[in-house]
Amino acid sequence: MIYQVTLPHPALRPYVKEYLLIDFDFTGLAEIPTKLLPARAEQSLIFYPGDVFTKVSPAGNQRLVMPHTLVQGQPLSTWHHHYPRRFTLLKVIFQPGGLYQLLGQPLGALTDAALDAESVLGGEIGALIHRLMNTAGYGEMRAVVDAYLVDKFRRRKLRIEPIDRACQWLQGGGPAASVEYLAGQACLSLRQFERKFRERAGVSPKLFMRIQRFNRAFDLKARRADLDWLAVALACGYADYQHMVKDFRQFAGTTPVGLLEAEATAPERVLHLR
Repeated sequence: MIYQVTLPHPALRPYVKEYLLIDFDFTGLAEIPTKLLPARAEQSLIFYPGDVFTKVSPAGNQRLVMPHTLVQGQPLSTWHHHYPRRFTLLKVIFQPGGLYQLLGQPLGALTDAALDAESVLGGEIGALIHRLMNTAGYGEMRAVVDAYLVDKFRRRKLRIEPIDRACQWLQGGGPAASVEYLAGQACLSLRQFERKFRERAGVSPKLFMRIQRFNRAFDLKARRADLDWLAVALACGYADYQHMVKDFRQFAGTTPVGLLEAEATAPERVLHLR
């Protein structure tokens, strides 16, 4: 079993931030834990080489059986994942703009949506998932996806523009920057930057930065249990605790305490993988 974040091939790093590898085996557990998935500031390509699984909206009014591969645009909604007895995932998490570069088209239609990857990238994805289904080791799985993406990006003959470097600043963990500052670094007017960012991420830069700030606040609390929530809020640039709670309710459907409680019973915690 594994729950691991790992880096892609060096040639992919302008476009791919990281991979998430998951292999859960719930054999022996009387009850399979579910996982609350809040919005994260990312776009991804996801492979599920094992048994299919379902995700359910918090209100329970939507239940989806997931295909073996997904192209996922910028998520805005919260879902509960219901896993089979054995679950495997390899998730490609792109740099801001990386999925746009891969597809060669604006991502607006993918905002808060996930499409079967074969319908977006063609039949080669079907061959790729079959290879992953017949791959035993985690390292080999990563190598298969590396090879596929390196070939795809090389064939596209892409050129990294200043806006791509400015967008990557958002994922670099550096100090918070204003949209105006990022536009200047991209050598664009504010309006041009916002338009090009929407093409690359599917949402406005301000919304992307709000989701990222929410992610940063929760990740900080998960790492630093000694910090109270007000300290977390102020460290992440919120005016106060209530300001932060609004983002948690919008992007996770619950309070900061509620999300922390849900995380404590997530599968990777129950299986002692994190």
